[in-house]
Amino acid sequence: MFAGRSKLFIRFSLSGALFTVLGPLLFWSLYPIGALTALVVAEVLVHLIRYVVFCHFVFTRTKGYIVTPRRYLLSTLPVTLFGIAFTWLLSATLGRLLLTLALSSTSMLVGFLWSRYVYSGAVGLCRVQHNFQNKVTRDF
Repeated sequence: MFAGRSKLFIRFSLSGALFTVLGPLLFWSLYPIGALTALVVAEVLVHLIRYVVFCHFVFTRTKGYIVTPRRYLLSTLPVTLFGIAFTWLLSATLGRLLLTLALSSTSMLVGFLWSRYVYSGAVGLCRVQHNFQNKVTRDF
């Protein structure tokens, strides 16, 4: 059991390392067009790629995880909203380097904990069961 969790953490860490470099690099590169715009563009691009990596490498169905677009949004929305608020409030105070470092470190730590919780099925998504001949269960 511990070995399975250890492998999950290793896979998440490897993908996290990739996105911890890619996200801030995009943010840093786009910063001249404005901190908030740079963050939004970087978040959209990184999350499109990250969703595919999560589905096929990190939180796989064969290990009992369910990565759907809705669950992915649930897993990323709190960190993304925090990043937007943080950038809006502190971009003038922290500047380019400190803002990039603060956003990336917070995103990795909080992202792992919240993602593991969401993809384990702990977050209650609407379940509809019909008592017909066959029970039908759907995630919304």
